[in-house]
Amino acid sequence: MGKFNGIKINKVCITPYIKNYFKENKLFIITFYGLFLSVFAISLFVVLNYESEFTHNNYYQMLMNGEYSVVKVTLKYFLFNLLFAFCSMLTYRKKYAFAIMYFVVTFIAYRLAVNIVGSWNCSLFLNILNTVLFYVPIYLLFVVTIVTVICYINKKYLYCNGNCPLTLKKMLGFTLAVAIVVGIAIAVFTAILPIILRHILF
Repeated sequence: MGKFNGIKINKVCITPYIKNYFKENKLFIITFYGLFLSVFAISLFVVLNYESEFTHNNYYQMLMNGEYSVVKVTLKYFLFNLLFAFCSMLTYRKKYAFAIMYFVVTFIAYRLAVNIVGSWNCSLFLNILNTVLFYVPIYLLFVVTIVTVICYINKKYLYCNGNCPLTLKKMLGFTLAVAIVVGIAIAVFTAILPIILRHILF
């Protein structure tokens, strides 16, 4: 019973924080994720008309053929995520510079569509695995990194006019923390799941 009450108390503590977070950052959450989904849908429609011109890695096909390098692939996407995190952080230097990241999210959504269509050249099963368990979650996590850092930076720094409670050290620490946490999530899709599925399916 005590354990149950403990869980209940935690939920009571966390729920207002989550609601407040979404309330404070509603504009960024809606516009960034809305842009990502919209551009992805449009890009997918356009790219499908030129699918023969695109060729990209189907990582689950590579896994089946023994050509998949867990370390190389994980490091590649971890570094991409780190780059997006620091680009987001650097927008603090100019007011409204975060708007640049909308173009970055547009590019990420476009690349997701291109990668999916370009890699859709194997069996249906492998194509679905590669799309659902690799490209979609990883590219969505890139956007999560960008939005999380942008929300933090703009809440703490945007309107402080030189008298900021947020120091560069704090910004750097938060950005690194986000990059590492999201990087671990990325590793689940680039390392842990492929290793597990390789033993189960291949």
